[in-house]
This record gives sequence, C-alpha cells and structure tokens, in this order.
Amino acid sequence: MSSPPRPIPPASDASALRSWLLAAKSAVEQRGVDADALLREVGLDLSTLSDPMARYPAHLGLAFWQKALQATGEELLGVDLALQFMPLNFSALGYALMASENLAQMYLRLARYAHVVTDAADVRFHQGDGASRITITGDQALLGTAEPATVWSIFDYAMLTLMRGSRILYGRDFMPLELRLQRQRPQDHAKFEKVFRCTPIYGCDDNALVVDHATLHKPLSFANLEVVKASEEAMDRYRSHWPDRGLPQQLAAVLKEMLPSGEPRQDDVARRLAMTLRTLQRRLAEQGTSYRDVLNQTRHQLALDHLTAAQYSVSEVSFLLGFSEVSAFTRAFKRWTGSSPSTWRQAAPTLPPHAH
Repeated sequence: MSSPPRPIPPASDASALRSWLLAAKSAVEQRGVDADALLREVGLDLSTLSDPMARYPAHLGLAFWQKALQATGEELLGVDLALQFMPLNFSALGYALMASENLAQMYLRLARYAHVVTDAADVRFHQGDGASRITITGDQALLGTAEPATVWSIFDYAMLTLMRGSRILYGRDFMPLELRLQRQRPQDHAKFEKVFRCTPIYGCDDNALVVDHATLHKPLSFANLEVVKASEEAMDRYRSHWPDRGLPQQLAAVLKEMLPSGEPRQDDVARRLAMTLRTLQRRLAEQGTSYRDVLNQTRHQLALDHLTAAQYSVSEVSFLLGFSEVSAFTRAFKRWTGSSPSTWRQAAPTLPPHAH
C-alpha cells in the first residue's frame, strides 16, 4: 500500500483553472510518461475537478510540471503544451479574446481578465506612441520555489500561447518587433525558433512582445462586440464568486490596471470586481485589511518596480501610480521607505530599461 503524498507547502495562495492542468497532463503523456502518477505524487487528483471552471492550487501545478520536466528530460515541454492551445482552454476569456476588434483590444482584455485563468501570473499591456508591449510576469513567491529550467518552461508555454493566439486573430504574417524572453537560449534553439517563427532576445529581464502600432490596430475579421460583451459579463460573474481569501489580490490586480488613469474611485473599483462598495469593504475587513491598505501596498510595490527598472522619471512614476502631484508621491514614498524616490533609486541596483 503506497503512502499518501507528502503535502507540499504553498508558496502563495494562487490558483489556476483546471483546463491548464488537463492540457499539461496530455502533453506529458504524449512523451510516454505516466502523468497520473506524477499528479498523485504532488497530491493532485483530477477526478475531483469535474467542473470545467474548477481551480487547483498553483503551487501543486508547478510541482507537477517540475517533476514532468525531470521525467521526460524534454527541455521544450512548455512548447509541446503551447502547441495544444485552443481558445476554449481559456473558457469565456478565450471567446472574448478571439472576438476582439484588434490586437490592442485583445491584449487589453487579456491584461484585465488573465486572473480568471490564473492569479499566479500578471499580464500588463503598456501602450506607446509607435509600439506597445505586452508583458507576462509570474508570482515571485511561487516561482522562487522552482528550478530556473522549470520557470523558463512555464514562460515558453505562456509566450508561445500569446504568439499563436495573436496569429490566429491577425493572420500567419503576424510578427512582433521583439520577442523578449528571460530564459537562456535552449540547446535545441533551431527547433525553438522555428516554432516561434522568429529569433527571440534571450536573457532579458522580462518576458514580452513588442508590437508596432499598425499591427496592433488593424481591424480583425472575427470581431464581434456582442460575443465580447457576453463573455466579459460571464467573467465578471465568475470573479464575483471567487473565494474571499484572494480578494486583496484581486483588488490589487484591478488597481494596477486603473492607477495610470488617476487614483480610481472606490465604487468604480468595486464595480469592476462585480460587487457593491459596501460588500468590498466588508469582505476586506473580514480579512483584516482595507481598501486603503491594499492601495498603499500596491502603489508601494509598483513604485519599487518602476524605480528599479529606471524606465520612467520620478514624475512619470508618480502619475503612473495615480498621484495628481509629484509632491504627494514623494511624501507617500518617504512613509513607505524612509527616503525620497530619487535617493532610493540612487542606492538601488538598476535593471536595464525596457526597449520601446
């Protein structure tokens, strides 16, 4: 009689839709490995996840994927997984993305609703004058528990899925200005680059696509605003029923999206979370926090990220965080860190600025 799997302590409370796990299981089985055995080793049982909208702990999915990479010995297993991508893997989000008016709208919706698929990843879409960038990052507490090759494989899947989704909408001639990857160049880089149909920039500080303005705004033939509306309503209803434990994370994700347009009104944020302001305040209070606490924590982390990356001036950072005056940002930053933004930036290690 086999002993029960030893519980794997969570590095975060992030979760993901069951659909990713099913696709991952299929990719592993195609390599001749008993995926069910690996799932049992980490404590996952797909038979308990019959609901297509069921979620599972992301740290267990990551543990399964790391074991799968070791068992298959396949460096590009994330590519295998991405090649099985279908829009329906993303449930209602897939419909909304495929019915978008153009790629810019597709990327905006992906950034807004990616947490419906998994809150272990953060998608951001930065629009510029001549080109824009869509960036995918992961839960650092979660990814910090995995080997670099495992993390790279996860982003292989994410970025190739993004590339293939863009080509489904735009056409086979879709080509970004840049494909930026954190991973080092794989041993079989010829196969890797053939699948992506371009040569990535390896060893970057982020995972991103940089796309020109004309490509982003070309009208798409599958655009259907009625489908988009119905899909977004379905996702808003789904988000409103997420476990309360993740509400601060959901709130932070919405704030990150809204802050560049100025500090949002609380009732507008509550509406984005498909709940009343009173309900939002009550649920946050039950978890020992408040709207203001989450807002400050979100601004604090974003400020550190922006100042470390050295992409923006201090005044630009202040407006990206929704402050109407630089002086208000400076006072807030001193409360958070004890120093001014300029002083903190001078003492912090600087990452290369993002390419435009």
